Amino acid sequence: MKKLKIFAIIVLVLIIAGGSYLLYTFKFKEYDVADDEVKEIVEKEPYKVELPGGATISMDENGEVIEEEGTSGETAGNNAVDGNGESSNNVTGNDGADNSSGTSSGSSNETTVAAIKEKYTPALEGLEDQADTKVNALIVKAKKEYVDKQANGEKINVGYFYNKYMAAAKDLEGNTDKVFDAVLNAVEKDLAANGFDKTEAKAMEEEYEAKKKARRDSILKKALGN
Repeated sequence: MKKLKIFAIIVLVLIIAGGSYLLYTFKFKEYDVADDEVKEIVEKEPYKVELPGGATISMDENGEVIEEEGTSGETAGNNAVDGNGESSNNVTGNDGADNSSGTSSGSSNETTVAAIKEKYTPALEGLEDQADTKVNALIVKAKKEYVDKQANGEKINVGYFYNKYMAAAKDLEGNTDKVFDAVLNAVEKDLAANGFDKTEAKAMEEEYEAKKKARRDSILKKALGN
C-alpha cells in the first residue's frame, strides 16, 4: 500500500512537471520566429471591402482602417475609423432606395432588418475570402518549413511552430477584426437610420466570432498535417 502511494506521488509529480514543461514550451520559452515571408503574408495587400453605395473600408500600411465615400456620395467617409466612427447616419447608403437621410420614407415598408443585413453580406464574404487567402498562405508556408526541416534532419519543435504561426495568426486576426468592426459599425448605423435597434446586428458578430475561432484552430492543425 505504501509503495502504491509512493508510485502515485511520483506519477503526480511527473504529470505536474510535464504540464509545466509544456506550458513553458508553448507560452514562455522564447523562439527566434522572425520571418520576412510570414510578415509579408500578414501585411501585404491590406484588406479592402466595398459597402452598399460604393463606399469602401480598407486598411493602410499602418494598420489604420479608412472609410472612403462611394461615387454616389451616400456614405460619409475619408476618415479613420476607431470602432465608434464619426460618419453620418447615411454611412452605408440604401442601394436601390430613395437615398433618404436618417429616417425611412416611402420605401420603409420594404425595409426590414434582414434586408439591411443582407446588403452587407458581400462585404463580409469579401473580408472572409481575403482572410482565408492569407490563412491558407500561412498554412502553405508552415507546411513547407515543416517538410524542409524534416528533410534536413532537423528536430521538429512544436513549440516553435506554435509560437511562430499563432503569433502571425493573431496579427492577421487583429487586422481582420478591425475591418469587421468597421463594417459592423456601418450595419448598426444603417439599422438605426431605419428605426431598428442596432443590437439586431449581434447575430452577425456571433457568426463572425465562430468563424474566426475555426480559422484560428485550423492553422496549426493543417500545417502539421492533422
